[in-house]
Amino acid sequence: MIRLILRTELHSLFNYWKSLGETKMVLYIIFGLLLLLFPLPMLVSVIFSLTLSIDESVLDGYMLLLSITAVVILLLLSIHFIIKDMILDRNVQLYLSFPISTTELFFAKFIKHGLIYAVSILLPLGVVIGTALAIRFGQWMLLADSLVYFLVLSILITALAYAFIFLTANILPVRKVSEILSFLGGISFILVYLVLLQVGGSVGSVLPFLADLPITFSGFLYSYEALPGTFAAVLLIAAAVLALKAAELVSVRALSRGWEVGGRPGRRRRASGGRVRHPISSLMEKDLRLTTRNFKEIAALLPYYLMPLLFIYFSTSVDAGSAAALGASQLLVTAIGGTLVISLFIGAYNTARDSEHFAMLKALPLSGRHIAGAKYGFTLLTTAPVVMAAFTVAWLFSSAGIGVLLQLLVFIILMSMAAVPVGMYIGSANPVVSSKNPVKRLDTASNIVITIVIFAVLVLTAIILGVIGDDGVSTIQLLTAGGILLVMALSSLWMLRKVGARYDQGFKITYKD
Repeated sequence: MIRLILRTELHSLFNYWKSLGETKMVLYIIFGLLLLLFPLPMLVSVIFSLTLSIDESVLDGYMLLLSITAVVILLLLSIHFIIKDMILDRNVQLYLSFPISTTELFFAKFIKHGLIYAVSILLPLGVVIGTALAIRFGQWMLLADSLVYFLVLSILITALAYAFIFLTANILPVRKVSEILSFLGGISFILVYLVLLQVGGSVGSVLPFLADLPITFSGFLYSYEALPGTFAAVLLIAAAVLALKAAELVSVRALSRGWEVGGRPGRRRRASGGRVRHPISSLMEKDLRLTTRNFKEIAALLPYYLMPLLFIYFSTSVDAGSAAALGASQLLVTAIGGTLVISLFIGAYNTARDSEHFAMLKALPLSGRHIAGAKYGFTLLTTAPVVMAAFTVAWLFSSAGIGVLLQLLVFIILMSMAAVPVGMYIGSANPVVSSKNPVKRLDTASNIVITIVIFAVLVLTAIILGVIGDDGVSTIQLLTAGGILLVMALSSLWMLRKVGARYDQGFKITYKD
């Protein structure tokens, strides 16, 4: 039965490839060829040369760093794609409607995901490292040991991903599992980027530290000896079997529970009191519930909430010779740029979300001015405090004084007030309602506009920082910037009226899928 499930999965992959269309097929083929021609050979060459030339005193640290980096990155990627396959696509229910046991389904899916997301990457890596170590030490048994090591690492990564995902399914109500795990899948790519950035920037300081840890690969992955090498191989295989059985226990229990029962009953909502609430506060509460009840919403917005980190990192990288601590000019300029980008997208996204229940909004005895005002207030409350908190933390590590912090917070509030209505106007232009991807709410034109704005703001930030330099910002410049932001914030109220008029007239909604 496991072989039959794997054959079905293979046919599914082929059918998906055929359904892409000729244009996408050609693009994917070209992308794959470019990957094979340029980045992949460079990466193989770097790893091979490092393995050959690195000092033997830090070779243990080097192997440990490679292992940790591979585990973290591939674990996050595996979680992302296993969630998509096992939770979001809902094909597990279809399999279990046939006379297939949950154990057979688990092993078939485990083999598929392990081969695609771990073995396909780590086994070639094992060949490269094993060959380099075999050439360096003149012991070809090291190649076989390297293959065993990275194959076991692949099994451990896949087992950890399954255990994490289905342990969540065992603990939480079934109806919430899909939302929480899709949120984790959405942020996994962000975490992968952060891991690569951190590891790439601190290899020199990390290697000596890791080399001092009581972990050694000597006798197994290098300087091969028969007894330690055989013992290590047996120990690794035993660890892989134990991890596989643990993942099976957790996953099979969750599969049996999750799709045979309906989950825990939800708690009854408390009856609302007789208090009559203002319509704007009720609409703001509605938006808050729509955002927090579904983790897919948070996953879609999270990359933009992390945008201040990108601007802070970018500002410190503009001038390689600048001091390590952030200066006043860097904080102020990057805060304004980061707030602009976040406010534009969050405003556009929150406004476009109303297209899903626009008929309900039209049925309410409220004018478009009230609806737009509520959206404006909700977006301000969910953008400005986040940016203020991020740059307050950055200020703690800067050389700026308390006066700069106060100016910083005022500038963030004014920039949010100016940018949110513009984002709302963009989001109300041509919102999208997609059944296959509900969180995709902005059309292509709106995404292009926001992308151009992000690029322009990054370039402008670099130019301004280059002009100001390390001399700081004068009082006249601060007053001028504050006056401009205040005028922009007041002028944007005209844009807010335009958004209210669109609520009255009706959105031009595009329905997809």
